[in-house]
Amino acid sequence: MLPVSKKMALWFGWTGFVGMGVLAAGIWTVDLLGTAHAQTNPAAAAANYRPLVDKLSAGRATVLSTFAGPDGLTGLVVGPANGAGPKSIAWGIDGENGPVLIPGPVLDSQGKNLSQQAAERHGVIPKPMAGGKLAQAMLAAPGFTVGTKGPLFTVFLDPNCIFCHDFWTKAYPLAKEGKLRFKVVPVGFLKPSSLPKAVTILQSKDPMAAWAQNEASFNVKTEEGGAKPAKVLDPKVLAEVKANTELLARTGEVATPTIVACLKGDKTPQVFHGMAPGMLTDLGRGASIKGDGTCS
Repeated sequence: MLPVSKKMALWFGWTGFVGMGVLAAGIWTVDLLGTAHAQTNPAAAAANYRPLVDKLSAGRATVLSTFAGPDGLTGLVVGPANGAGPKSIAWGIDGENGPVLIPGPVLDSQGKNLSQQAAERHGVIPKPMAGGKLAQAMLAAPGFTVGTKGPLFTVFLDPNCIFCHDFWTKAYPLAKEGKLRFKVVPVGFLKPSSLPKAVTILQSKDPMAAWAQNEASFNVKTEEGGAKPAKVLDPKVLAEVKANTELLARTGEVATPTIVACLKGDKTPQVFHGMAPGMLTDLGRGASIKGDGTCS
């Protein structure tokens, strides 16, 4: 068991575990005071957690390598079992009843994202793109804009993401009322059907209407969007959605919804992983992101 103290690291998240389709939510407290990093044999650690990752991902993901984490945690580099697709950082710990998997980000008491640091250190992701450059790239990326008035921001959405569904149900009515606008950059990574659904929506004659229908028929229990993948996927659009997903990884986390926006007083856009309570109100009072990556 891990000791708990006033100096803690927190684990929490809405992040999708790449290749696994596992969503996490909760808080993990870890004592970081004077505790040595776990010294675990890499091969033994991989063998310890690989069966759990395999089970939770239904065989779609595997442990590629391991490293010593803080306070007894074992860091895991996880990727698709078939070798095709992005990697992710997870954490493991030996619980009383066997290994426990932590797919969400781990923060230390200073707010530093240890998962992001590990991802950069182990070559899982490059250093996060600055908000201004990311805003420019998202405005130029394939997608669609919802709304015609109000401050403009951009957002990465996966068609099977339950938290994206929550975002849509709250933001879409505000956009129709002219209180805000948002550019949707479709991605597909949460479930095997995410990519074909995103491509199907983006290749339709009216992507915004198609996405709205996906959300209107969203199955909350199974966390599945209502879109039905087309039998034939346009290769060009398929490449575009894959590129959008790679761009999402440049934010520092493969998680949705990821929002890039200008709050009131900002000169450059900020990157937000997830939607905090009251955030849409703040976005409605903020500024628009401009094509040059600045705030209006």
